Amino acid sequence: MTDVEILRPLVDRVLELSQRPCEAEKKELWARHNALLPTERIPVCETYEGIPGEHWKYMFGEPMTQCRDGLARDIEFDLKRRIWMAENVPEDHIVWPALRVTAVINEIRGWGVEIGRESTGRGAYGSYRMVYPFRDGYDFKRLTTPIRELDKAATEELVERTSELVEGRLMTFVRYPTLTYAPYDFAAYIRGMDTLMYDMIDQPQNVHRLMKTITDAVVADDQWREQIGAINVAPSPDGRYNMIVPWRANCVYLEDDFFDRKPRLSDEWIYVSAQISAGLGPKRYEEFVHRYDVPICVPRNRGTVYYHGCECLDEKYEILATLPGLRRLHVSPWSSGRRAVAAVGDRMALEVHCHPGKVLLSFTPEQMRAELRERVAECQDGRLDLNLSDIHSINGNPETLRIWAEMAQEVGRG
Repeated sequence: MTDVEILRPLVDRVLELSQRPCEAEKKELWARHNALLPTERIPVCETYEGIPGEHWKYMFGEPMTQCRDGLARDIEFDLKRRIWMAENVPEDHIVWPALRVTAVINEIRGWGVEIGRESTGRGAYGSYRMVYPFRDGYDFKRLTTPIRELDKAATEELVERTSELVEGRLMTFVRYPTLTYAPYDFAAYIRGMDTLMYDMIDQPQNVHRLMKTITDAVVADDQWREQIGAINVAPSPDGRYNMIVPWRANCVYLEDDFFDRKPRLSDEWIYVSAQISAGLGPKRYEEFVHRYDVPICVPRNRGTVYYHGCECLDEKYEILATLPGLRRLHVSPWSSGRRAVAAVGDRMALEVHCHPGKVLLSFTPEQMRAELRERVAECQDGRLDLNLSDIHSINGNPETLRIWAEMAQEVGRG
């Protein structure tokens, strides 16, 4: 059997699922929610895309894929995950009749320093240590502004190969890689997390210079992408929605004038984070992190910024509320929904998370329901969606995914 023949029934099923009446309902649910419009219920999302590959053997059996070609295997795995979730877990992912490919970008010039890690020699499951190029001191002469080039021919070939494998029956759209929307985290990869924190006291001018260098590079790269039309927007087949959004946003409306002009940075959603800054208090966070996220977000003046933070953000919510273009705000299991609502009210969509370790490893359905009710009660004066993310293990029991989604839908409907 050829790869095309293996993929054909999967494509058939995705097309069938994409036409279910509930898919239209989910599109409007997410689009209205992210546009801060009233919805009849709370959206529910499980970030299944982050479940480690080996855990899908509990859903698919082994071997998990049959295709021989690498690209075909990737498509097979993607389609099988989507189908399994749509058939078994009542959460609100949308089944799009489409496939995403990543554009081929050539690096003409990089950052000038090598950022990497080295293994401790214990094999694939061993530990590793980061290699920080500025660990022994700042050497700004080595740091350069990246210059990138879109390989149109290679990207078009990838799109064509993808389309051929699914016989042109699924729409294929392109996502363009970006530099980073976590400039502080990137600075920590260059200098080292602990050293960078000492520097804020001993040599703050160098921290500011490093942060500005990184941020300026990101802004310049975004402007380059806008100039060549490499904007991360994918109109849905009906032309109503944008299918490229950050994890857990799922769907947003396209701007009314989108098809009358070239795509702009203000059309694309970005995923901003600074998780390595978790140990900073609000004063230093505002000085060394937030002020450098601002210029990256300024072009997103239509409200297309999502701020992610798995850490506790309670002391930073008031600062984050001033981030230009902020529309979605993360509320981790370690963050207070009340503090988030106090800072932003109903002016943003709150991405509220339950504790994945407890849900997947120890909670009973009653405990899941209790946690969900508590999370909803904390955010009763805001706009929220309910999420189960960072699923690093399903504990050998995929049934838990269904049970949590049912509990979340029950609570979300009031």
